[in-house]
Amino acid sequence: MPLRSPHWLDRHVGMLVYYLDEGWPPLGATIRRPEGFTVIEEVSGAPCTEFRPSGRGNMRVYLLAKVGVDHATAVRLASRALGSRPHHLGMKDSNAVTYQLVYTLGGRPRPGRTRLNGVELTYLGDHDSRLEHTGNRFIIRVEGDQAELKGRVERLASAPLLPAFFGYQRFGLVRPNSHLVGKAIVRGDLREALDLLLGRPFEAEPEAWRTFRRLYDDGRPEEALRAAPRSLWPEARVLRALLRSSDPARAIKAYPMGPGFFIEAYQSYIFNLCLSRLIEANGALPRALRVPRRASDAEGACREVMRDEGVEELASGQLGAAARDLTRPSLMEVRGLRLGEAGLEFSLPRGMYATVVLRELLRQDPFTFAG
Repeated sequence: MPLRSPHWLDRHVGMLVYYLDEGWPPLGATIRRPEGFTVIEEVSGAPCTEFRPSGRGNMRVYLLAKVGVDHATAVRLASRALGSRPHHLGMKDSNAVTYQLVYTLGGRPRPGRTRLNGVELTYLGDHDSRLEHTGNRFIIRVEGDQAELKGRVERLASAPLLPAFFGYQRFGLVRPNSHLVGKAIVRGDLREALDLLLGRPFEAEPEAWRTFRRLYDDGRPEEALRAAPRSLWPEARVLRALLRSSDPARAIKAYPMGPGFFIEAYQSYIFNLCLSRLIEANGALPRALRVPRRASDAEGACREVMRDEGVEELASGQLGAAARDLTRPSLMEVRGLRLGEAGLEFSLPRGMYATVVLRELLRQDPFTFAG
């Protein structure tokens, strides 16, 4: 019988069980963020730091490096520097040192290197063909019992497959409730969705965030808006729209990433629950797992989970938003796993999460390593 995780956050995001049949105790390790967690985007199977453009074409390619900066802020800063919003291949961890490619189409390039508040843009040159994002490479400095960690790494490296769970970042790290907002939207309770988005502070949030949320919860939205720190600009935008219109639907639509972001987060949670249920059944996992938009199209464990969740359709007619059918591999390959001088090193296919690997190896409270 697969070992169930004892940790609240694992259960909260649907990662109910561990995959490796090992009775490992919590390692008690530490990962210093952001400097101890490095992510390097892979393009055509090679690190983006080694990418060399063709030198022709209308694609202006830049290496974007950031330290402890979230994706939305990095894109906003890059847009300011380049004069237009750049395209990106994937989203990277916020509380980490990350490297990725971004590009603009046409216009004059911004040569050289530009630094803006934890974000660095370096112009690499022009390119004339599609950039293929194949995955990400990770270098993670894990402080703790290195002998024990080495044994666990060797165990996983002998059969380097783990469940393709959606990791903690998909739901929020400091505030892990994007899937709960999506669940409320799907159920048609937009006021509850707004309250989950704007109020109900989490203990791990900065005090300025908690102040904003407490004021909102206390029915003092104007004061909350005045108290909103710059880092909560998406929530401030939503609250401003609510104060203008008193319409929860308009307010939710004002969120920069749109209501579909939350519905898809809820779909990811359902995927995790489905995969956990299949692992607990101790049978062979299918090659891929499908979580469709409509429960009537679901099969097996996913049909059971969507029934238990009371979901008929992952959509909101009020907001004109819906999830697309999701098909995702059940397992991910952990490539090149080793414990070297630089730290724990491995690569994952696109869309997979390093924290799922850490979770399996460390077996400790996710809040100590997830970021």
